[in-house]
Amino acid sequence: MNKKNIILSLFIGTLLTFVMPLCAQNQTVTGLVVDVSGEPIIGATVMVVNGTVGTVTDIDGKFNIKVAPKSKLKVSFVGYTSQIISDLKNPRIVLLEDQLKLDEVVVLGDYGSQKLRNATGAIETISTEELKDLSVGSLGDALAGKINGLHVSLSGGRPGSTPSLQIRQSSVNTTITPSSDLGGNASPTPLYVIDGFIADEGAFNNLDINEVENVTVLKDAAAAVYGARAAYGVVLVKTKQGKVGAPKISYSGQFGYTDALMLPKMLNAYDYGRIYNAARAANTATKDQESDDLRVQLFQSDELEAMKSLNYDLLDKYWETGMTQKHSVNVSGATDKVNYFAGISYFDQDGNLGKLNYNRWNYRAGVDVKVSKWLGANLTVSGDYATKEKPLVKVGGSGDEKDYNLLLTRPTYMPESVNGYDILAYGPSNTQKNQNQQYNFATLQNNGDYRKNMNSNLNISGSLNYDFGWSKILKGLKLRFSYSKSINTDKGNEYGSNFTLYQMLTRYGSGNHLYTPTSGDNADFDYLAASNFNGVTTNNGDYLARTMVRTDNYQMNFTAQYQRDFGQHHLGGLFSIEKSEAESEYLQGKRLTPYPFTTGQYNSATGEMTTMFTRSESGTLSYIGRINYAYANKYLFEALVRSDASTKFAPKNYWGTFPAFSAGWVISEESWFRNKVKGVDFLKLRASWGMTGRDNTAAWQWMQVYAQDANRGTVFETGKDSGNRITINKNNSAVNTDVHWDKDYKTNVGIDAQFLNNRLAVTFDYYYEKNREMLMNIKQTVPSTVGTQSAASNIGEMDSWGGELSVTWKDKIGKDFKYRIGINTGWSDNKVLNMDWVTDYLYRQITPGHRTDVGLWGMQCIGMFRSFQDIEEYFTKYNISTYMGLTKDQVRPGMLMYKDVRGAYDPETGTYAGPDGVVDVDNDQVELGHRSSNLYGLTMNLGADWKGLSLIAQIGASWGGYTTLPGAALKPTGNLEYCNMPSFWNPDNMFAYQDVYDGSGNLVVKENREAYYPNLKYTDVNAVASSFWRVSTARVALNRLTLAYTLPKSWLGSIGIKSCRINITGQNLINFYNPYPDNFMNPMSGSYGSYPNLRKWTVGVNLSF
Repeated sequence: MNKKNIILSLFIGTLLTFVMPLCAQNQTVTGLVVDVSGEPIIGATVMVVNGTVGTVTDIDGKFNIKVAPKSKLKVSFVGYTSQIISDLKNPRIVLLEDQLKLDEVVVLGDYGSQKLRNATGAIETISTEELKDLSVGSLGDALAGKINGLHVSLSGGRPGSTPSLQIRQSSVNTTITPSSDLGGNASPTPLYVIDGFIADEGAFNNLDINEVENVTVLKDAAAAVYGARAAYGVVLVKTKQGKVGAPKISYSGQFGYTDALMLPKMLNAYDYGRIYNAARAANTATKDQESDDLRVQLFQSDELEAMKSLNYDLLDKYWETGMTQKHSVNVSGATDKVNYFAGISYFDQDGNLGKLNYNRWNYRAGVDVKVSKWLGANLTVSGDYATKEKPLVKVGGSGDEKDYNLLLTRPTYMPESVNGYDILAYGPSNTQKNQNQQYNFATLQNNGDYRKNMNSNLNISGSLNYDFGWSKILKGLKLRFSYSKSINTDKGNEYGSNFTLYQMLTRYGSGNHLYTPTSGDNADFDYLAASNFNGVTTNNGDYLARTMVRTDNYQMNFTAQYQRDFGQHHLGGLFSIEKSEAESEYLQGKRLTPYPFTTGQYNSATGEMTTMFTRSESGTLSYIGRINYAYANKYLFEALVRSDASTKFAPKNYWGTFPAFSAGWVISEESWFRNKVKGVDFLKLRASWGMTGRDNTAAWQWMQVYAQDANRGTVFETGKDSGNRITINKNNSAVNTDVHWDKDYKTNVGIDAQFLNNRLAVTFDYYYEKNREMLMNIKQTVPSTVGTQSAASNIGEMDSWGGELSVTWKDKIGKDFKYRIGINTGWSDNKVLNMDWVTDYLYRQITPGHRTDVGLWGMQCIGMFRSFQDIEEYFTKYNISTYMGLTKDQVRPGMLMYKDVRGAYDPETGTYAGPDGVVDVDNDQVELGHRSSNLYGLTMNLGADWKGLSLIAQIGASWGGYTTLPGAALKPTGNLEYCNMPSFWNPDNMFAYQDVYDGSGNLVVKENREAYYPNLKYTDVNAVASSFWRVSTARVALNRLTLAYTLPKSWLGSIGIKSCRINITGQNLINFYNPYPDNFMNPMSGSYGSYPNLRKWTVGVNLSF
């Protein structure tokens, strides 16, 4: 070989030496991802194992990715079991559905992450993909019925109202724990953690669904990693991040309307007049009375005739269909160096009654940067801003339900105005019986008085992460430092003035009772003359006020986490230090007598000015240690200990230590099981035990502080004024320096299983919790000379237990039809071992070893007194001396008849005497129901898909409890003169002892001694809880229904849209069982007399570009 050829060969060889590896590193793999039926899976993630390179499948389920030789690919998609592929020659990957979401990764904030497959605690995760069609104002509302053991108390219908969440039986603790007025903080709400940082319930509910990736609930000792604040469980929220690939822009919009499921049915004007007469004349129904007296007392026949055509149903008049809308725009994406997500959303809900409205803006922007191969950083800014407006109502109190309740119960013969005069709601007597009669909806809506609230949350969080993957020795060790600052501000502005309503002095009708003409009017009198209207000015607060509450929280975490595999052994460890502080300030300024043209500033009022401000602060310091071990993904073990210090306690009680242990056995990974047991795809047994704590006391409640009181009068026997003096601060008077951590010992045993090619999934959990040293009230009588009240102490003890069962079936029929059925059910119970026991009427109180739900108690109704002879016979037969506080001469026909059950309690023998001839509510109640709330419940989530068309439904049922009709439906609120009653009080079915005649001798009430309902005259007797009014609390309802359609990709490509999904969704739709008489109200509507829960229909669209 000549020299030239040698040189050329060396050059080519050298070139190939460098080029060939480069070519190998740029190997392109093309593959296809499908489901078991061969349908392509769109949007599946394909990542290089232990690398940062990745892509997603296209519309046909195909992907292209450049990888190095001998690389492995991990293919994953939500709802399917992930697979790792080593054969990269045109792979065709078939993903199986994952019923239990075993490959779902639960991120425990700064405390690491783990797959549900390896979880040993009671953990449940839901992806917001399952909630994307819902238009709700709060994230909590969307979770109702979706997670077993998570109880969502719906938020009601008022704009801006939010639900409360409780895990398992956390609410029963409040039965014996202290209220805030005694320094308690016993709210049974779980701990909320958003992207690793602790948040309050308001911030959680304000989250937009479209910015949330998933929600995870920790129900047992798995929550112990969060220590003291996790005794009521933990709700973890993971927000969305960008995915590898081109930037993705998405839009979600919903428009809809809200309306009442049903407004309660009330008596019409004519029936109200008749029932008023029957009740008013119950004691004096004789034809011999003076006609003038009867003319004043009762609606006359000409008035009743006119009332047949009157229907001033003001609730119906002012109740409107409310509109709601929600819009969300998100941008996300990722490269091998940067991951980003940004979104903004707007939610608006109009009220259904007058000037009520609520709107909220949400924003979130986050970026994860890979500074180097081993160093990463994150920064997230998020928050929301909301406004809520409503008229100010201070007439007869300041309850939020005044507007709805007073319109509901206003008798419908009363117009709102006469000849331009807004009138007082005066009844037959034409006098004021209660301040509620001074309420006039139109006047208070339009007089300019207002109440405006503005709430904002700002959260800034960041973290640094360092991976020691470069070191052979330290490989698997990761360090993380994180910091979060949140600022919550709540501002309120109020303005109240005066308004004038009018009394119509001489009214229409022969009895002078109506506001509209009748046949019995005096033709010579001008009823509409100005002189016939007397103006009455009412004070609606007459003040300006501004309040501001600001709460600042910060949290710092330093975490060292180690995860490494040694053959089939997996070892994990964690050590973390956490510090947090909270500071809250409250400021209120108020000035009386504002000008009518007030600007809302203090100098636009002339009255007295007052200012009040308070401040509180608290902090915690925690150390956390945890080890994890797994062998061959079969045997799982975890041990944890957390030590917390809280400044809410005295220094000697700062610290509490809370350990936890858990273990699991994945039986289906055993070779003998796989070989011998067919049809079982996954089977895991798990158990956990742990202790958590509660620092549910007010900050600094352990320290006595003092205040200065103003002059309190003359000092006894000195003749001198007391002047200002130092005294105990009444806001911090129930002091106990020995208050310390509550302790909650949690035990849980569970089974997770999948059968029949993952089509059937079953999860069962049994839990037992021992609450010890619970902080609770002491109901002691403290002499007033002490100057304080008794303090709460750690003496409570209670056990609670229950079971939860979830069953899910998913399958296909043919090639295109998929369906799924999910059922959540369970039961629970508890017993109280120690508390400050009530000593009166023990037979219907919580007693040692018994549950907090003592059942439904009331009088045992054995009939109705229908004549004076019935009264005589009853008193004689049962040797009755007094009946409901009445002598025999005071008892009247039309009263319910109750049984004499027992006599007085003998503390020496611990027993009650037999029937003693005294019938009263203290000693004669009986158990009307074993439970006052439903014992059993079941939620069914259904779904079906066919060629892009989806149908989703949720049906809920609960049963096993009893209650009585609402007290406000049995007894007029205040006085029957201005309070209408529900429709079941039909006068044709209400007791009337004898005929009743008006002042002209006309029959206005017909005798009705065989009626079913007692007479409304005797509500002190008839309206007490009794078996007569008992109804079931069972509920069966269609809660949600969604019909959605995903447009074919082929329709969208030419217009630049990647995907489009259109949906119509209904919420709170149909109630299938109504236990109430005459179905006067809908059980789904909420409480009688309160703003109802709403039925909502929305049309929405989800777009991605």
